[in-house]
Parts: sequence; C-alpha cells; structure tokens
Amino acid sequence: MSASFATAAAEFVLAHGPLTLDQLHTLALEREVTRARTPGSLRSALSDSSRFVLRPDGRYDTAARLLAGCVFTTRPRRSPRDGVLWLNRDVDPLLALGAANLLLQAGGNVRAGAGTTPTWVGPAGWLPDVDAGGLLALRWDGKALAVGAADDVPAADSSRVHDVRRFLAAHALARHTGSWPYRSAPPLTAVVLSALVEDPALFSSPVPPLSELLPLPEHLLPQEEGPPYGELGSDQVLQVPLPERVHRELSRRAELLGDRLPQYVAMLLGAAADRVVPRERSDYENYDRYGDLPAYDNVIQPSRWAR
Repeated sequence: MSASFATAAAEFVLAHGPLTLDQLHTLALEREVTRARTPGSLRSALSDSSRFVLRPDGRYDTAARLLAGCVFTTRPRRSPRDGVLWLNRDVDPLLALGAANLLLQAGGNVRAGAGTTPTWVGPAGWLPDVDAGGLLALRWDGKALAVGAADDVPAADSSRVHDVRRFLAAHALARHTGSWPYRSAPPLTAVVLSALVEDPALFSSPVPPLSELLPLPEHLLPQEEGPPYGELGSDQVLQVPLPERVHRELSRRAELLGDRLPQYVAMLLGAAADRVVPRERSDYENYDRYGDLPAYDNVIQPSRWAR
C-alpha cells in the first residue's frame, strides 16, 4: 500500500503542484488509493522515497516536477558513437526521476544498460557525435528527455558559473553538520533538488557539469572503510602554521565543496598520507618553489580542482 500511495502522491503533485500531507491523504482517499484513517500513517511512504522533497513550508514536492526545464551537462571520456552514455554524478539528478525508461523527445526511450556500471542506452542516433571531452546537454521537460551537444556554455571562471557554484556550495554546507560528513552525506542529487526549491531556474540554461561545479571529495578519502574499532574517538589535534596564501586557497576550496575548513583540511591530509609520492621516489620537478611542499599534482587533479 505504501508503494502505491507514493506512486499516486507523485501523480497528485505533478497535477496540482506541491501538496501537504493532509491534502495528499484527502486525494488518496477520494481515489481509493489508501484506507489509512490519518495522514500521519502515510508519512513514512514519502520519506522513504527519493522522489519526494519536503519544502520549507511543509508541502511535498517531487524530483520530476523540480527537474522540469532543467538541463545538465556531462563530458564523455570518448565519443559516444556506440550509443552508450556512461553515467556519473553529472546526471545523477535525472536518476531521481525513478523511471525504468525515459521517453526521448526525438523518439524512442532511453533505459538502463546491462552490467554493474551505470549506463544509459537508447535507439540508434540518440547521442550526438561529440568529441571526447566535449559537452553533452540533457534537458528534461517534465515528460521527455532531449539530448544534444551543449552550445554556449559559460566559462568556468564566468560570473554565472561562480554564482551557481556558490549557491550549490551553500546548500551542501547546510547538509554537512557532522565532524566527518562524507560517508553519511546525502548524494549531490539531494543538494541539487534543495537548491531548485529555492531557485527553480538555476539549471534552466547549460552550465559546466556538476562534477566541475561542486566536486565532492570521496575519491580523496583514505582507502580504509573506517578506523579500527580500538582507534574510535582517538582523534589528535594538530596545530600547523600556514602561510596566508595556503590558508586562503584551502578556505576557497573548502567553500567550493560546501564544507568547513577544519574538516576539509583533515580529509586532505588523510588523502595525502595515503597517496602523495614520497620525495625520494618522485621527480624533483613535482615540487614547487615554496620549500619542500609537494605540488598539488601529487594529490589532486588541477583541472578538476583549480577553479
């Protein structure tokens, strides 16, 4: 019953706009979708579904409605001549539609590919023949998906992109309240949907991919799943003097991630301990002119983080 109510509730929101739980309960009773006597008993059916977003005024909205009119871009690693789009966080918000098949504006459907790695496959010619590293644009109009080459995308250092990046970072920061937020943090999709509640036109025109707007650092986490049981609660405080330029740069990057500076620096140091090449094994050209500080290339990819 909860699954059928969630499906019906999503249809009610698409037809009427955001609705309170009481309004959804009334409509469900009228359509004989539920026999629940009180709306409170239906709350879990909505909270357990990624399709729903609770707005600040207490009304429920859906990803399908919030994403209508939004366009997301992604960079294929190679030209998608085989009709396969390999998915990454750039198009994660579209996965929140929860549809097994998405109708294409050009005709046909796109569906999840076989295998363990997330992909989309569609009819012949559904993907334009862009070069590797070129931008694809995927726009959801509320009913169908339009796919094409992305034109007139603003530069990464433009005021438009700067505004979008800071806006997403603010919503990400509001969700990161723990001391080590990354393992339990909501996916980037939740940040995008939250931002769309405040600014529905945020993605009405193409911008660079989400991975470039707000890169999340799970690929920099230490390799272990977590500290050994005996080391839980054994954090040590380390006071390190930093040059002003380093402090400013770390603060800037933490802000772009929607994170707090101490947690970001702790994460970065953990990644460096695991992955920075020791000096005696590395090329001396990898060290910058500020003493023996390793260049950022040893830890992160500048093309991804230098914005």
